Amino acid sequence: MTERPPMRAARAGVFTSVCLAVSAGGHAAASGHGVPLIGLIAGAVMVFVSAWAGSGRERGLGAITAWMLWGQLALHLLYSVATSSTTHGGHDPGSVAAGAEAMASASGSGGMLGLHLLAAAVCAWWLRQGEAALFGYLRLVAAALLPLLLVVLPRVRPLLRPARPQAPSRPRPSTPYLRHSLVLRGPPVTP
Repeated sequence: MTERPPMRAARAGVFTSVCLAVSAGGHAAASGHGVPLIGLIAGAVMVFVSAWAGSGRERGLGAITAWMLWGQLALHLLYSVATSSTTHGGHDPGSVAAGAEAMASASGSGGMLGLHLLAAAVCAWWLRQGEAALFGYLRLVAAALLPLLLVVLPRVRPLLRPARPQAPSRPRPSTPYLRHSLVLRGPPVTP
C-alpha cells in the first residue's frame, strides 16, 4: 500500500518527533547538559528528510529498526558536534580540536552509545506498532468502503460527468440505393 504526500508528511513528522525527542532527552541526560537549538533544528531537518524518503510504503520492524539505528547514531554525532561547537565557540582551530575530542569521548563512552541504541530499539518497536495499526485501519476502511463504492459509484458517475456538447447532426443521404451498397476496396479482379 503506497501513500499520498499528506499521509507521508504526517508519518515522517511522527517519526521525526519521536526520534528527536528520545534522542535529545537521552543525550542530555547522559551528557549532563542540554542539546543546543541549532543541533535540534539540524537534527529535525535531517531526520525528517530521511523519514520522508523512507515512508513511501509500509515498513517492517527490521527496516524501521535500521532507520532508527541510523537516526540515533547520526543524531548522537550531530548533538556532540553542536554541543562542543557552542560550548567552545566553534571558530578557532583549538575549539575544533576540543570539539573532536569531546565527540570522541562522548562516542567512546559505552553508556551514552548504549542509551542511543536502546532508544532506537524501543522507538522502532513503538513506531512499528503504530505503523501496523495505521495500515490495518486503512485496510479496514478500504474494505468497508469498497462495497459502498461499488453500489454508489455507478449511479453517481453519470451525474459527475460534464455535459458533452452535441455534435451537429448530419443529413441522411437522399439516394436510397447507397443505403444497401457494399464498398470493397482493393484492386479489380483480373480474369
